[in-house]
Amino acid sequence: MKPLELPFLEAMKVAVIITDSVGVITYWNPFARELYGWSAEEVIGRNIMEITVAKGTKQEAEQHMKALREGQRWTGEFEVRCKGGRFLTALVTLSRMSDKSGAATGIIGVSQDLSGRKRTEEELRGERAELEKRVRERTAELDTANKSLRELSARLLQTRDQEARRLARELHDSAGQLLAAISMNIAKVKAQAYKWDEDGKRAVTENLGMIEQISSEIRTISHLLHPPLLDELGLASALRWYVEGFSERSKITVEVEIPSDLGRLPTEQEIAIFRIVQECLTNIHRHADSKTAAIRIRRDAERIVVMAEDSGKGVPTEKLQSSSGGWGGVGFRGMHERVRYLGGKLELHSDSNGTLVTAILPLEQANAARAGK
Repeated sequence: MKPLELPFLEAMKVAVIITDSVGVITYWNPFARELYGWSAEEVIGRNIMEITVAKGTKQEAEQHMKALREGQRWTGEFEVRCKGGRFLTALVTLSRMSDKSGAATGIIGVSQDLSGRKRTEEELRGERAELEKRVRERTAELDTANKSLRELSARLLQTRDQEARRLARELHDSAGQLLAAISMNIAKVKAQAYKWDEDGKRAVTENLGMIEQISSEIRTISHLLHPPLLDELGLASALRWYVEGFSERSKITVEVEIPSDLGRLPTEQEIAIFRIVQECLTNIHRHADSKTAAIRIRRDAERIVVMAEDSGKGVPTEKLQSSSGGWGGVGFRGMHERVRYLGGKLELHSDSNGTLVTAILPLEQANAARAGK
C-alpha cells in the first residue's frame, strides 16, 4: 500500500495516525515513530488494532472504533502498546473522516504521551503525601509543645498563687504579730507619758499612730495577696470585700451583682475569678478614666460567666496589640491563661463608650482540673 503524503503533518510534535474505515494504517507521521517506536514502513498497511492496542484494551478500542464509524468523536486517556512490548499512557483524540456524501473514509488519531505527566503526578502525589505527613507530625509536635507550655503556665500561676498565700500568711502571722507586740509596748510607754515633756509625749503618740497605720497597710497587702475570706467564706464574700476596698481607694463606684445561691466553687475557679476581677478593676483604675464600673456573675448548671464593665474611654487598638503593659500586656495574658487552663474563654469588647471583659468558665472542666491536682 502506497502511504499518504501529508507534508503539513510531518513537523507536528504529536503522533498523527490515519487509518481507513476498518482500521488499516495509511499514514504514520515522524512523531508517531518517536512515540511508538515503529517506522512508517513497518506499520503502513497493517491494522492499528495489531500495532498499538494491547489485549487488555482491545474491547474498549473496538467500542471506540464503532462509535467513530457512527459519527462520534472520542478523546481520553488510553494505554497503548509500543515497539519492544513497553506500554505508555497517551491522551488520544479520534475523529472520523468522511467524503462529500458523508460516508466514512477513515479515522484520524492524534496522541500525546502522558506517561511523563503521570509519573510527575505520582511523584507530586507522593511528595504531597509526604509533606502532609510531615505537617501532621509537626502539628502534633506543636500541639504537644503548646500543651506543655499551657501546663507550665498553669503551674506557674498556681505557684504564684501559692506563694502569694504564703507571703500573705507570713505578713499576717510574723510582721503583723511583731507590730502588734510593738504597739502594746508603746501603749505601755504612753501610759507613763505624764512623766515626759511635750516633745516626748508627741513622739510616743505619733509612733503609736504610725505603727497602727503600718499594721493596717500590712493587713491590706496581705488580704490583696490572698484574701482569707476566699478560703473561709468563699468567692462572693471575698469579692464584696475587695470591691468595697477598691472603691474606697480609687473613688470609683462599682456595682456588684452576685447570685445569692452562688455557693462554693472549685478552689482553682474561685482564685481565677477573684484574680480576673482584681486585674479588670486595676486596669479600669489605671487606663479607663471611668467613674463607674460593674462586676456581674452569672451561673447555670454548665458554666459560670464573669463580666467586668466600665463606662470609660475604651481600649486603643495599639494597646490591645501591645506586647507589654495595659490590656495587651502581662495582666491580660495572665487572665487569658487562667481561663484557658480551666477550659474557658476570655472575650474583650471595647469602644469609645467603655470596655466589657467576659470570662466564661465551664463548671465541669473546673471540677476536672480540681480532681487532677
